[in-house]
Amino acid sequence: MSHKGHVCARVFLMLCIFAGGVLAEPAWVETAKGSLNMRSKPNAESTIVRKVPNGEEVDVLETGDTWSKIEYRGKTGYVKSEFLSDTPRETPEPEIVEVMVIQEGGYARIKTQSGALNVRRKADPKSVVVTQVKNGARVEVVEATLDWSEIVYDGQKGYAQTQYLALDSQMIGKTVYPDDAYLHVRQEASAVSGSLAAVGASQPLTILEMGDAWVKVACTDEKGAQVTGYVAMADIDEWRDTPSSTDATPVFASLNLSAQTLALGEEINAIAAYEQGASCFVRVLRDGEVVLDERPLTSLVFSYRPRESGIYQMELIVRRASGTAIGCEVRFTVEARDSQAQAPSVYSQKDGWWLDKKYSRSNLDQSGCAIFALSHALDRLGKGSAATTPDELARTYPMYLAESGTVTGNLLAAAGRDFGFKTEKEKIYDAQRIAQGFESGAVYSFAIVSGHIALAVGLSEDGTKVKVVDSAPSVTIERIEGAQLYVPDGQGGHRAVSSLWDIPGAKYYVETDQFGGLEYELDLSYVAGRGVRLIQP
Repeated sequence: MSHKGHVCARVFLMLCIFAGGVLAEPAWVETAKGSLNMRSKPNAESTIVRKVPNGEEVDVLETGDTWSKIEYRGKTGYVKSEFLSDTPRETPEPEIVEVMVIQEGGYARIKTQSGALNVRRKADPKSVVVTQVKNGARVEVVEATLDWSEIVYDGQKGYAQTQYLALDSQMIGKTVYPDDAYLHVRQEASAVSGSLAAVGASQPLTILEMGDAWVKVACTDEKGAQVTGYVAMADIDEWRDTPSSTDATPVFASLNLSAQTLALGEEINAIAAYEQGASCFVRVLRDGEVVLDERPLTSLVFSYRPRESGIYQMELIVRRASGTAIGCEVRFTVEARDSQAQAPSVYSQKDGWWLDKKYSRSNLDQSGCAIFALSHALDRLGKGSAATTPDELARTYPMYLAESGTVTGNLLAAAGRDFGFKTEKEKIYDAQRIAQGFESGAVYSFAIVSGHIALAVGLSEDGTKVKVVDSAPSVTIERIEGAQLYVPDGQGGHRAVSSLWDIPGAKYYVETDQFGGLEYELDLSYVAGRGVRLIQP
């Protein structure tokens, strides 16, 4: 061995002697529980310089039967030898607690006993409440576990206890009942889709699929046949586990329409039927938007004249005394076949078409009887054109005065100059002269009752009656006194009218709750007594 090798060996030996005769060796603290006291001296009365956690690794500098000198994290001291082990303690793998996810994504409805549900920042009952959600509200589900669910409501995210949520996944296959409102079960998940059935609070639905806006269900229609379709989530306030009414008999309602497609300006005619003892209402929607809200149905036969093109649905809503409601609906399409919608061919002031047509500071439906009489007179005289429709005449001659109505004499004088017919300033009260005027092709505008103008267009065959065209006969029959309405009896005579339904062509319009324009007869003496204004070619 060289001289240099001898020197290195002596240095190594001296280090070993300085360290207590042994090299520092690793050991591990092993106590029954808790940490191990490291003291300044090898006795139990000395100062504790550090506590070494159970299971920690230390360097042993000296080993004794009772005490051992160790180094731990830069400090040296003494610990009981019995608590040191030459092997590390076996640490069991941490227990894996599986959280069962019962719904990931989708929606749920809040279902509390009463009041609103707290939504918290964390899944902890002591966490801060970030918002509250009212009972029955629908929320988006991010993830639902058995205990807590992460939800989103009105843009606010948080955690709610799952027991207060009716999750979509829990509703599949369940038989439920709607609340007291009726529901239409539609062919497709669309408000403009056809109705397969209408169900009320006492009729069961089996849930097949849940979506955000629509629920796919199975049920029976009014004929007892099984159907599968969709109900709108917006129509559902609450699902019930049992029917709210013991009466599970479907309400009877039917609706038949005269056409499935019509041109703008044409009317749809309807025949309704529903069970006795119930009340019935009509509602009309266009492209899913309500255009005629619920109106009481006072006649089983009625008409409706749409004012815009689109896809329409007409509904019957039937309510029993118990409060249950159900209905039926029929769809039809209104097409704008021409570039400009045509006005009705028979001028009928109260059919709804004229409700939004302006006449001075009023509208034609309310105040346009003199305009309608003039328009029909011009047609009778062969002067009808696009310029003689009631709305065009109303724009040309805005002569309606709120205090006294239309000044008919001024209206006829102005129109006579423009359209080339003869009129007179004074009214005619002479029956014989009126009859002679008919023979020469004249017609007459006259106040058939107080506040209402009609048109006299000719004489009956026996010369005792005047043929009348009336744009608002509901007003006439309501106000007329000392006179009787007639229609020809088919045998050369006349039959008295007890109801406007007795007049051929009678149509009741559900939107205005009035009859459309009609032709009938009045005694010549009554017409002459009212006084007439001449309109002569």
